Amino acid sequence: MAARLDYPVAVPPVPGAALELAPGVHWARLPVPGTLGHINVWLLEDGDAWTLVDTGMDVPAARAAWDGPLAAYLGGRPLGRIICTHHHPDHAGLAAWLAERHAAPVCMSAREYAILAAFDQPAAAAERLAGFARDGLLPAEVDVRILSGAGYRRLLSGVPRQVRTIADGEVLAIGAHRWRAFELAGHTDAQLVLHSDTAGLLIAGDQVLPRISSNIGIYPEREDPDPVASFLASFERLEALEPEPLVLPSHGEVFRGLRQRLGSLRAHHLATLERVMALVAGPLTARELSESLFRSPLDPLNRMLAVGESLANLEHLARRGRLAVVEAPGEPRRYRPVAEETPRDPV
Repeated sequence: MAARLDYPVAVPPVPGAALELAPGVHWARLPVPGTLGHINVWLLEDGDAWTLVDTGMDVPAARAAWDGPLAAYLGGRPLGRIICTHHHPDHAGLAAWLAERHAAPVCMSAREYAILAAFDQPAAAAERLAGFARDGLLPAEVDVRILSGAGYRRLLSGVPRQVRTIADGEVLAIGAHRWRAFELAGHTDAQLVLHSDTAGLLIAGDQVLPRISSNIGIYPEREDPDPVASFLASFERLEALEPEPLVLPSHGEVFRGLRQRLGSLRAHHLATLERVMALVAGPLTARELSESLFRSPLDPLNRMLAVGESLANLEHLARRGRLAVVEAPGEPRRYRPVAEETPRDPV
């Protein structure tokens, strides 16, 4: 899966530490529980303050980093604004906490903030449980706290109240550089990716990672009916960037070779769609497909993610006429192959 990319920084920062990556642009890492182990966040010099891109998850080790080594690294300058690329807890988990500490606004796309805030609504848990049950995933198999969103909320320091929305195409002046915001879908509905032509850098969030593909799934809180198509379509905007920027991803190392990596990701997802077609011999649910599409056993969180990604692939193929949806009262929806008697859309 990993492309042959150029990784220009020999030693990345350890979780809890930071280093200057380019003039005015600093790379910090925060610890994240689980196999990922870390998230990269970005400190941008902004006059007498800093702009922070992504915050880390609300876990004790990340708070300790902000209280200790990263507080020292800030050198007495406050965070003037906090940009969250999207609503996932490793990216926005400490936004409310840091915003209160620094009296700083939190900046997100309008859609990502709406998703984050919706998890606090009383009806959200029941709606999520019903949504997963529709595709064969029940609390008996996966911890109800994960399916209901309670596990997500435990990793947030709260819902930020002072929020400024960033629109697609908006240009932000941060210190000596201009950064253009792109709203890109696929991994989530409207992730912000920031490109600076003056610095030659792309803060890519989870949209482009060097060694793994982000989860591309359908979940009850999302509006995008076909995130696989959205993800693949987003590549065109990134491939058009000239010259190719140095990529600053949320996980893994900074790298050069953006177009090469996008080509690898495109090939991976198209191959996955063909693999799904081979696995759907008869009507099956997203939950059932996930057993074959992903290696088992999976922990409860990754089981939920596997079902979401299986559903996204099934829906993509159904929208292109390759699969049909089978629904019956009281039963989870299933997907079956469509006979190849009529022309179909390519994947």
